[in-house]
Amino acid sequence: MRTFKLLLIVGLTVFMTVNSFAGAAKTRSDIPDKYKWRTADIYPNVDAWQKDYDFIQQNLDALASYKGKFAGPEAKDPAKALIEFNKLSETINAKFEKVWIYTARNYHVDMANSQWKGMLQKCQILGIDYGDKLAWVNPELLTIPQAAMHKYIEANPELEAYRKSYDDLYLQQEHVLSEPEEKILALSGNITGTASDVFGTFTDTDMRFGYIVDENGDSVEVTDSGWVTWRTNKDRRVREDYFKAIWNTYNQYGNTFAALMNGNIMKDVYLTKARGYENTLDRALSGDFIPTYVYENLVNTTRANEKPLHKYNELRKKGLGLDHYRHWDYYVSMINYEDDKRYSWEDGVKMVVQYLAPMGEKYVADITWALDPKNGCVDPFTHKAKCGGAYSGGCYSVHGYMLFNFDYEKGLDLNDISTVAHEVGHSMHSTYSEKKQPMVNKDYAIFNAEVASTVNEAIMSLQQIDEARKEYDKVKKNKSSKDAVKKTEYEKARTKLMFLLESQVDAVRQTYYRQTKFAAWEWEAHKKGENGEPLTKESLDKLYYDLVSEFHGPALEYEELSGSSWSHIPHFYRGYYVFSYATSYAASFALAQDIIGEWKGDKTKAGARERFLNFLASGSSQHPVELLKDAGVDLSTPAPFLSLINACDKWVDELTLLWNE
Repeated sequence: MRTFKLLLIVGLTVFMTVNSFAGAAKTRSDIPDKYKWRTADIYPNVDAWQKDYDFIQQNLDALASYKGKFAGPEAKDPAKALIEFNKLSETINAKFEKVWIYTARNYHVDMANSQWKGMLQKCQILGIDYGDKLAWVNPELLTIPQAAMHKYIEANPELEAYRKSYDDLYLQQEHVLSEPEEKILALSGNITGTASDVFGTFTDTDMRFGYIVDENGDSVEVTDSGWVTWRTNKDRRVREDYFKAIWNTYNQYGNTFAALMNGNIMKDVYLTKARGYENTLDRALSGDFIPTYVYENLVNTTRANEKPLHKYNELRKKGLGLDHYRHWDYYVSMINYEDDKRYSWEDGVKMVVQYLAPMGEKYVADITWALDPKNGCVDPFTHKAKCGGAYSGGCYSVHGYMLFNFDYEKGLDLNDISTVAHEVGHSMHSTYSEKKQPMVNKDYAIFNAEVASTVNEAIMSLQQIDEARKEYDKVKKNKSSKDAVKKTEYEKARTKLMFLLESQVDAVRQTYYRQTKFAAWEWEAHKKGENGEPLTKESLDKLYYDLVSEFHGPALEYEELSGSSWSHIPHFYRGYYVFSYATSYAASFALAQDIIGEWKGDKTKAGARERFLNFLASGSSQHPVELLKDAGVDLSTPAPFLSLINACDKWVDELTLLWNE
């Protein structure tokens, strides 16, 4: 039920969408306490948690008792019943968010703890019971003529906040089933999430990848999350060994992962047919009222414009001095930049704050507070049994929570600092929307979620490049100078600019091209499922291998093992989720340019920051595409995608010229 279960759904999917990779070798006790988030800000103890859990459980029947009071012979005062139902529903939803997030946050830093896992399962069961007991709501609401509903709203201001949700329900009327059918679908929730649950448990706690010998001759435990760090190791043999240790393990269980993915896709096909949608893409996007042509424009436009990525890989092959450019060479920098160093958490936060100055004083003050470890919002460093990746997710009336997996001993690199800016952008989106919107509209579509985060990344990188370009222009006259000091200044400025350009193109490659490649794979895999074609290890591997070869061009040589890389991606179990990264990145590039332009005094960009801050505070008050259009970007056309692709092409050309100097 969209109207009243929106908050419940958000609570459920926070856990489902995290990057679930295996933990690193350190234990949590090795991490200083000041770098651990504070779940006591939600509940001081489990007893307090249990009190709210019991309240929810005890009041579900009270919500269910409103059946027949909105419409039908027993509906004496429908408007009054709706108002009372909404108030109780909001109270329960707020408590459910807290119950769920408290459990999930504790579980994600101790995934081997059976107590937290058991409590999380209790939350899942409670959520299913919630859906079961409210399966009647949407069918009953839809028996009220829309004109009559509007009259209720006009006569009762307490219902005004729900106008959009009610209207959205009428828009989806053809896909709302009868009460018995809705109840059956609600009861299937425990089954339809099985593939995702098994994937998360297997990869987080059961899989082991063995050991390799590093460049110093030391034995190193290979972990899934460790690949993010080790893939940039300067020793090519170490990169290759680490890569093969991970993907040989995934490949070893290839049939298992294919069976899980088959179950995941068949679940999507089942729900699509049950609700009468044309296809799985239509069902996945319709919930947020995103036209399928947005997805189609993204994939088709990008696949028709892969040339910048091909050019970049050709340059990388040359820059790395390789006869054979392989999968394990894909992430290492080709620039020997002497300031490519590691930073403490505190120094990384200072950089984020500095570069996000164009966002204004209030925004900067808010992120400074959120990123200060003493305020309990962040959990930066990796350790055993911790959920991998990075995410941001909080609950109603409590601050946000940001999880990262940085190496405590090594510290943060520039990419890690960009990740900090990314996640705090999510936190601000939630904070501002919660403060401005009524509870029913405070949550936002995933389609918009990534814009809030990637705008921060774009502002940081564009500012860094601009600074470096100015410094290079100032000293490039010293290119052939006989003065050693001046020539060193030139080489340093040139190298820094190349490094930042490489980082920017890498960001486009990773967040735009790679995620679009994922979106293409997911789309094609679902089409196979819809058409009854076999979803086996062989068919899924071949589909992925063909796509990576197409996207990256002839310079990058893949081997058969690379085809199994799809099995590593947890986001595929979310269902058409990854495309939002790419669409958001394209939108963010345009918005960031406008915000920086206004900050620098460009009058043609006046109002850009205010429009974006309004967007952050808009929640789901309009449909996602409309909200982005109001912010300044129209993603229903290929234009934003082509703008980013063309900019990337120019960055590659600039990098190539600098390399050849």
